[in-house]
Amino acid sequence: MIDMTQIMKRLNNNSGFTLVEVLVAALIITAGLIAYIMTSGNVVGQNTQSKKESVATTLAQDKMESIRNTALTVSLTDADTLDSPTESSGTWTATTGGEVIDAEGDTGNADSIYTRTWTITTDATLTNFYTASVTVSWDTSKTVTLDTLISQ
Repeated sequence: MIDMTQIMKRLNNNSGFTLVEVLVAALIITAGLIAYIMTSGNVVGQNTQSKKESVATTLAQDKMESIRNTALTVSLTDADTLDSPTESSGTWTATTGGEVIDAEGDTGNADSIYTRTWTITTDATLTNFYTASVTVSWDTSKTVTLDTLISQ
């Protein structure tokens, strides 16, 4: 036979969680998840900007190397007053406004988000030295600029 006192003890057992405890735990978990999601979104955005800055630095280095290599065989004197000067067969011409390029340095693509400009100027203090400056800009307000001295 079933003992009624044992049944009553089981029914009056208060072990477990109350509704308030469950709601507080759910609130804490929700707050933690929201903080995690917000932080993750910020990290992804920072990674994107960091990648663009790395690409811009590489594009600036590529142009700087091109200028250095040109300086090995061609005088930089005539490039002094030109906007983003380019050389062909010993003649310097301006590339007004620089060039709009993609992450690989190619022009004319739909992915061209970088604008690369450069100057070559005679150094004011050192004889036979030129200052080369390359600037790569993107996202309307972000820029990377590299400067170097080239001797001839």
